[in-house]
Amino acid sequence: MAVIHFLNVLEGDCNIIQHDSNRVTVIDISNGYNDYDTAEEIAVKNSQLRKDMYERTQVPSDKKDYKQKRIPDNPIYYLKQKGIKNIFRFIVTHPDMDHLDGIKDFFEEFNISNIWDTNNKKEISNKAGSGGYNMDDWKYYKSIRDGKIKPATRLTYYSGNSNKYYNEDYIEILSPTTTILNACTEKENWNDSSYVLLYTPPKANGGNWKILFAGDSEDLTWEHITKNHSEKVKNIDILFAPHHGRDSNRNFEFLKTLTPTITLFGNANSNHLAYTKYPGTKITNNQAGYVILDITAESIKLFVKNFEFAKDFCAKRDWGTPTLNKNHHAYPIVQLTSK
Repeated sequence: MAVIHFLNVLEGDCNIIQHDSNRVTVIDISNGYNDYDTAEEIAVKNSQLRKDMYERTQVPSDKKDYKQKRIPDNPIYYLKQKGIKNIFRFIVTHPDMDHLDGIKDFFEEFNISNIWDTNNKKEISNKAGSGGYNMDDWKYYKSIRDGKIKPATRLTYYSGNSNKYYNEDYIEILSPTTTILNACTEKENWNDSSYVLLYTPPKANGGNWKILFAGDSEDLTWEHITKNHSEKVKNIDILFAPHHGRDSNRNFEFLKTLTPTITLFGNANSNHLAYTKYPGTKITNNQAGYVILDITAESIKLFVKNFEFAKDFCAKRDWGTPTLNKNHHAYPIVQLTSK
């Protein structure tokens, strides 16, 4: 049995995969703090830019505001509560601060074996607290990227690369390619440098579940994937929506290939989310808090932190009132079954 934790991390991303192998993968970090705050961390937490993040839900008038953005998860605390001490791989989908927010404290608190990263050339200002983030985190990440420090084995993988641990943990990199990365360097726009990861744990019928982590990928990425990997991404079971589900004036033709059954949206202003573009069931951190996927060969069961959201979700479908699952400390809302 594998478990995926899709955390509610204020404005960024953080996903945790507990594999059947007992290895743990963490994809991105945001809102990560340990018990000791440096002067820089205190200044960032007290900054107006940071405080504004808690208020930017902007739920449309036709949707209920469950106020989950005001109570974000701290991945460092969350992992410790789960008794996790060792991280086999930490994946930086791409070098934006909302995916690196707390990386220094994260590496200080856990034993991390490997870090996946691209050979990107992004540079940002050294201005303290830029954008509501701690610039010490950027400096720490850049020191790893540039080989000045080695707190873990740094691996630079691209689409087409493979090794035994990919196969054992059912992870395949669909993007980026080095060509896409070079295009991002030219444009100094790093969203398309995102790792897009297809996770395919086995199903009882001999097939595989299809779970797709999309980072902040944009049109260049999806042109590549639909051209080169269309069969692999057809009929996705669970899609972690690209760029937190933002509209961003992008081309959504790729969804005709993916046709996801369930799409999970990260933390972005709800007014900016492309709800109507995505088919199937849609769940956001803004509404549900953290989301947990409990995966077996027979089923994928979804649980959410927020009881009010779970109750309303089930009531609309005449499913009765959900009860707390003590193992996940979350409420069941929906289940996919192997066919």
